[in-house]
Amino acid sequence: MNQSAINLTALFASLDVPVYPRRMSLKSQSVRIAVVVVGALINLFIALVIGFSRQLHYPRHLYWVAISMVNQFCLIQAIVHMLTYSSHDNKVVCQIFVLNAGVYYTIILSFLTLAALDRYLAIARYEWYKKKVTNRGTISLLSFVCIVTYMVVTSPFWTGYKNIQDCKINLTHVHAYLIYDLLLGILCTILHAMIFVRSRKIIKEQPPNFLQTSIALQFYPTLSINGAPVGPVVEEPRQGENPIENETDATGNALQNLESQMDDSTLCFSWFFNRQKLSRLEIRAALSMSINMLPFWLCTFPVTLNGIAVYWCFHLQTFCPLAFYTNSYLVDWFIVHTLYNPLMYMLTSKEFKRAVIHLKEKFKLCNRRA
Repeated sequence: MNQSAINLTALFASLDVPVYPRRMSLKSQSVRIAVVVVGALINLFIALVIGFSRQLHYPRHLYWVAISMVNQFCLIQAIVHMLTYSSHDNKVVCQIFVLNAGVYYTIILSFLTLAALDRYLAIARYEWYKKKVTNRGTISLLSFVCIVTYMVVTSPFWTGYKNIQDCKINLTHVHAYLIYDLLLGILCTILHAMIFVRSRKIIKEQPPNFLQTSIALQFYPTLSINGAPVGPVVEEPRQGENPIENETDATGNALQNLESQMDDSTLCFSWFFNRQKLSRLEIRAALSMSINMLPFWLCTFPVTLNGIAVYWCFHLQTFCPLAFYTNSYLVDWFIVHTLYNPLMYMLTSKEFKRAVIHLKEKFKLCNRRA
């Protein structure tokens, strides 16, 4: 009895918690396996659709490719977690689990923070965003953040401060990146609230059909002789004239050259040049993301706060049954986000739905030709 108390006191003082193999219930294993399989398929589907759809090759969609890729690593970590608890002598699996514990979740939170900042800049600084933000810059930024976050979170192991061979999780290390996750959650909640307020304000100031698909029509006056019926007139471009080209920029807006190619006789509306320059697609994407991602960030707080509470229970050498009991269930919450994030993106993004329909029709056409 005294020896057990001494061991428990030493464990509380060192803050190094060994990963003991334990038996997982069949229900818990079934739920995790189902989440892993479904999550892997959904995230792979999103990455493939965005990769093969040219109409989705914009920064606002590249973030979801990166998030889907990191979600796959989260699912692999969940499998490693199950193998760690089921295997008794496999030290390599345990060391992989300890090395990557919480790393991918922090990377995803960092990506979601960047995505929220991207949406805010797209509606708050639209002209600057259209000129400065590019696909190449977005990919470089995501790669840099991913590498730096992984190196910083795992730095205690590759710098020699902590030994990975003993297969122990240091709560001081966990407490450090949980504080970072909590700060990201606070920052993102503020950003999403600002995005929602600004988006709603812009929508109220615009016509009722602002978020609907716009269609540009041009009417040509024709003369009828002797009451003859007038049919549709198709005007061919004259030699030496440059037809209007709807080139898209980083925001997907195809009207950037429209003003310079219109003459005074075409501009019949006085508000055309004085209108607020915003992209309908950017506003829609920002509003959808702020509504769908805010619940996820609000659910992030219980996970991080409970982990911080467990650290202080060990640090103060006090027994906290509620925190320990809740922590066993909140661990499973770390893999739920691999389903929530992509599902919300698929269900709310009209651009993604149109891309899926386009790829489906393209696939049918290829099969007919074959």
